[in-house]
Amino acid sequence: MGAARTRRVTVVYLVLQATAAAVALGLSKQFHVARLAATTVALALTLPGAYLAWAAYRADRTESAEDTDTKAKTLAAAVAATEAQQRAQLIGPGAHRINLTFTHRLEPANNAGGAHPQGRLTDIVAYYQKLQPARLVITGEPGAGKTLLALELILGLLTHSDRNPADPVPVRLSLAGWDTKRPLPDWLADQVHEQFRDRGISFADARRLVQEHRILPVLDGLDEMDTATTPAARRRAPRALHQLNAYQDPTGNAPIVLTCRTAQYAELATLDVRMREAARIELDPVTHAQATAYLTARSTNPARWITVLDTLTTAPAGTLARALGTPWRLNLAATAYEERHPDTLVYLRDPDHLLALSSPSAVRDHLLALYLPAATSQHRTRPGRYRPDQTHRWLAMLATHLATTTPTSTAAGIDIVLHQLWPMAHPRRVRLTDAFLALIFTTLLLPLAPADSDPLGATFWALSWVAAVWAASRATVPSPRTVQLHRLRLLAHPRRLVRNLAFVLMVGLAGGLAIGLPFGLLVGLAEGLPFGLAIGLAYGVAIGLAIMLTEPLTSDVAPTDPRRPVRDDCVVGIAAGLVVGIAIGLPGGLMAGIADGLAIGLLYWLLYGLLVGLPIGIAFGMYFLTGASRRYMTFLCCSRGQLPWRLGAFLHWAYGAGLLRISGVAYQFRHRELQDWLAAHPHG
Repeated sequence: MGAARTRRVTVVYLVLQATAAAVALGLSKQFHVARLAATTVALALTLPGAYLAWAAYRADRTESAEDTDTKAKTLAAAVAATEAQQRAQLIGPGAHRINLTFTHRLEPANNAGGAHPQGRLTDIVAYYQKLQPARLVITGEPGAGKTLLALELILGLLTHSDRNPADPVPVRLSLAGWDTKRPLPDWLADQVHEQFRDRGISFADARRLVQEHRILPVLDGLDEMDTATTPAARRRAPRALHQLNAYQDPTGNAPIVLTCRTAQYAELATLDVRMREAARIELDPVTHAQATAYLTARSTNPARWITVLDTLTTAPAGTLARALGTPWRLNLAATAYEERHPDTLVYLRDPDHLLALSSPSAVRDHLLALYLPAATSQHRTRPGRYRPDQTHRWLAMLATHLATTTPTSTAAGIDIVLHQLWPMAHPRRVRLTDAFLALIFTTLLLPLAPADSDPLGATFWALSWVAAVWAASRATVPSPRTVQLHRLRLLAHPRRLVRNLAFVLMVGLAGGLAIGLPFGLLVGLAEGLPFGLAIGLAYGVAIGLAIMLTEPLTSDVAPTDPRRPVRDDCVVGIAAGLVVGIAIGLPGGLMAGIADGLAIGLLYWLLYGLLVGLPIGIAFGMYFLTGASRRYMTFLCCSRGQLPWRLGAFLHWAYGAGLLRISGVAYQFRHRELQDWLAAHPHG
C-alpha cells in the first residue's frame, strides 16, 4: 500500500516537473522575461513541490488516525466536559434534579433481553449495561426529561468505575439535520468531526472510530426529523430507523441509544417501524411527592408555595397537577415565581396565582410568558445586558425563521447555526448585497494594478474581478474553515518557539533557493536569489504557522463554542490573505528596490509592495478561500435594526440565561415548547 502510494506520487511529481519546466521555458521565450512573466516563470517551477507538500499533508492526515486509543481517550474527555456543562445548564440553579422513574414497554417482537420492568434516573447506567444487545429507546412526553436521562447515561458510562479504555465513547448527536440519503456511518463520522474538531479529532480520526465501533451513538430527537404535515412517503424518521436496524458490529446489532416523544414513536409503530432488538422505556409523569420536593428545594421561602403544594397533593389529577407534570414545567414555575425585584428583593409574583388558571394550556402559556423575563433577570453573570422586550423580539424572530425555513424540505428546524442564518434576511437581498460589496471592494483595488500590465496581466485582473463578484453572489456558501488559535501557546513554551522559528527559517531558505536559483538562471543571480528568498520566507512563515496551529490539544480546552466556526473562518481568510499579500508584495517591492539601488529606495519599495499586496491578498482570502464568515457579516448588515449587531454574543448570553442550549456547533431553544410559543407570540 505504502509502496504503491510512493510510486504514484513519484509519477505525478515527474509529470508535473516536466510540464512546469516546459511552461516556464515557454513563458520566458514568449514574454522575454517581463516582470509579470518572470514571476509566473519562477512560480511555475514550484508546482511539483506544492504537489509533494499536499500529498505529504494528506498522508499525514490519514496516518494520524492510527492511534485510535489516544483519539478515543481525547474524545471521551471532550464529551465528558461538554455534556457535564449541558447537564448543569438543563438542571438549573442549585443542581436540583428529580430522580425520574421509567417503565419498560414491551414491543410485539424483537425486544432486547435483560430489561427490568422499572428503573430510575440514578440507576440508568446499570440498567443499560444489562441490556442484550445494548440498544435503548427513551420515550416520554414533551418535557419529561428524555435529554436529561440521555445525558445522565452518557456521563455515567464515561465515569463508571468499571469502564474499560476499549469501551465505545457515547456521543450525543441531534437527528434533526440528518439527510437519511447518507449512510449512517458516514453521517456519524461527519458529525463527530464537526463537533470535536477543535479537540483535534480529524475526519480521518472520526471515520476510523466509527469503523472500529468505538463510538456509541446517542441519537437525540427522532421526533424532530419530520413535521406533522410531512407526507408519510417523504418522512425521514422511518428511513432513519431502517438504517439503525441495519447498523451492525462484529457481535451483531451495534449499541445505540435513541430518544423520541412517545406519541411520534407510537405513530411509527403503527406502520410497523420501530428499532429492533431494543428495549423501549417510557418516562413516567412526575409524582406529587417529586414535584413537592423539587419546588421546595428550588424555593428560598417554601412557605410561599404551601397552597400550590397542597393542591398538587390533594388533587393529583387536577388542572395544576397535569400542567406541572414534567420537569420542564416545574422548572418554568420555579423560575417565574422565584423572580425578585433587583433593588428591593421583593418577590414579583405570588404562586397562588397558578390556582386561578382554568386549564393546563392556560398554565403553560402563562408560565412561558413569564419565563423569558424571569430567566433574563436571573442571569448568572450579566442579568441586565439585554432588555426583556429586546430578548423576546429577537428570539421570536429566530423561532419564526426556524418554523418557516427548514434544514430539509420535510424537517422542522431546531438548529441555530450562525453561518446558516443568512436566508433569514431574504436570500436574494443578502446575495445581492454581498455581490455589491465585492464589486465595490474589487473596484477599489483596481488602481493597485500596474499601469503597464501586459495582456496576460490585464486578463488576470479582469478575471479576478469577475470571479470575486461571482463568488460573493452564490446561493451556496462553503463550510467554515477552521483554525485552532488556542493551540498557539508559544509564550508559555520558549523552547518550542525557538524550534518553530528555526523550522520556519529552514523551510523559507530551502524554498527560496528552490525558487531563486531557477529564476536567477533566467534573469541573473543578483536579482533571482533575493526574489526567491523573499517568496520562500513568506511561504515558510505560512507553513510554520500551519504546523504550530495543528499541534495536539490539551485537556483544559473549553467545550465547543458555536461562535467559533465563524470566527475561525474569518481568521483563516484574513491570515491566508496576509500570507498571499506578503508573497505578492514583498518580492515585487524587493525587486524594485534592488533595481533602484539605494537603501532608502529599497525600504520604500518594500513598504509600497506590502501596501499593494496586502489588500489584494486579503481580498483573495475572503472571496476565494473562505466565505461563511463574509456571508454572515453581510447578513448582519442586512438585518440591522431587526437583530443585534453582535448576534453571536447575544445568543451565548441567552444560553447562559437558560433560554438556549448547545448541541454541537448549533444553538437550540431550551425546549421545543418555548420555540413554538415564541414563534406564535412574536410580540409577547
